[in-house]
Amino acid sequence: MPEGPEIHRAANKIRKALEGKVIEDIEITLPRYLERSQDFLGKTVQRVEARGKAMLIHFDTFVMYSHNQLYGRWTVNRKDTEPKKWNRSLRISLTTDKHTCRLWSATDILLMEPWELSGHPYLEKLGPDVVIPETTTSQLVEHMKNKKFQRRRLKTLLLDQGFFAGIGNYLRSEVLFTSGLHPDRTVSSLSDEEKTKLSEQALFLSRQSYDVPGITVELELYDQLRSLGMSRGQARHWVFTRNERPCHQCGELILHTRPGGRRLDYCPVCQH
Repeated sequence: MPEGPEIHRAANKIRKALEGKVIEDIEITLPRYLERSQDFLGKTVQRVEARGKAMLIHFDTFVMYSHNQLYGRWTVNRKDTEPKKWNRSLRISLTTDKHTCRLWSATDILLMEPWELSGHPYLEKLGPDVVIPETTTSQLVEHMKNKKFQRRRLKTLLLDQGFFAGIGNYLRSEVLFTSGLHPDRTVSSLSDEEKTKLSEQALFLSRQSYDVPGITVELELYDQLRSLGMSRGQARHWVFTRNERPCHQCGELILHTRPGGRRLDYCPVCQH
């Protein structure tokens, strides 16, 4: 599932292709919206934004909301470029004078009036977005004081978009590692220093993953590992997908767990 950094990068590409542009052609395969093509044609895209893992494309009278879930994917191509042939299903394509933006395989797509956004069940519960530069460490620390978070374990809480919006599977494992926190810790067990460290690392790793796609280790270490012959996938994370391999910091073997059926990897020595 794409996480916050990936959705924000996709939003940037879509923004450059659509924002301020007029929709000249559209294809919709969603049964519930087959009759809505005319709502798009000839209309100007006012704004494109990402909120957590959601994408919002604003027109003058409505907003197209989408959430990629597990299999959704946006692509942006020149108008005259044929779409790639793969096993994903086209949901909607928006074409301007120069580009076509296509959303594939997503299952959560809505056309809403602007006033409906504040009451959307996903958007209304979002916590602070860890990718955008406006979010600060102090805001995250303050948000953590909410009573509803105190008894929850970090291994489940970090996937709750009402806690820190934009963190998903790989960022959960990585943030816990660089914060030195065991996945079973609860918020109430954290000292003030640990809360600050967790907040700092959530922001730092999310933004690094945005700037340098999907890489969470120190960039110097990444380059060193790549020079030793490791693939990008093998070199880019501290612990995620590195089970049974030595920790980069202490040498202990990384452990693999699946709380709630979602992958989580950690170091039993460095995280306590």
